[in-house]
Amino acid sequence: MSSDNFLSNRNRFSSDLGIPKLYEFIDQFSLYAGVHTLGSKLWTYELLKDTVGVPGDIYEFGSWKGANLMFLAKVNSLLEPSSPKNIFGFDNFSGLPEATKEDGDYAMHQQGNYHGNEAILRQAIELFELQSKVHLIVGDALETIPRYAQKNPAALCSFAYLDFDLYEPTRLALSFLDDCIAIGGVIVFDEACTAQWPGETLAMKQYLANSQHQFDMLSNSISRQPTVALKRVA
Repeated sequence: MSSDNFLSNRNRFSSDLGIPKLYEFIDQFSLYAGVHTLGSKLWTYELLKDTVGVPGDIYEFGSWKGANLMFLAKVNSLLEPSSPKNIFGFDNFSGLPEATKEDGDYAMHQQGNYHGNEAILRQAIELFELQSKVHLIVGDALETIPRYAQKNPAALCSFAYLDFDLYEPTRLALSFLDDCIAIGGVIVFDEACTAQWPGETLAMKQYLANSQHQFDMLSNSISRQPTVALKRVA
């Protein structure tokens, strides 16, 4: 896409959103973004950078509005411009599903929160001409993950970002990843080891106890989220 076409398209995009001055803020994002937001993106960038040259696609489990999904796609395009890697985002776009007892009291009152907007995300994917790279897997993760795994037995993952928050979908995502995470691949947890979301922590601990793979565990020292990353070493 030429620079002129992009400027025209992004102006139309911001107009469609009802925020005509959107890019006046985006172009000056570091003026407005908090230290936590910058730290979160910097650590995610470093983790993704560490998987350059590792075979396999990129997966996000829990995409909400798609900001992190698009961040992963754009950074991958910069780090590996000739890479065949695809980016898959799993979400129902209707908010958090019902929690289970493993998720604790706080999660029990969060059903329906974190409601995304699939249409706007698809429009953003089109704006940046990422239709061939970014793929949305829409629906209940308890159904879409097994269906995806069945249809893609040769799937290989170099990087995964888990942001389901809840025990059951996180457990299922990890089960899928155990079959396809490449050596050198990284699994990132957005909420593990936080008091409010014990289900994600429990799913991670059970996974580490049962997986035959070996991992180095990494902790985020510069921002609150993501919290933990696992790098497969064997």
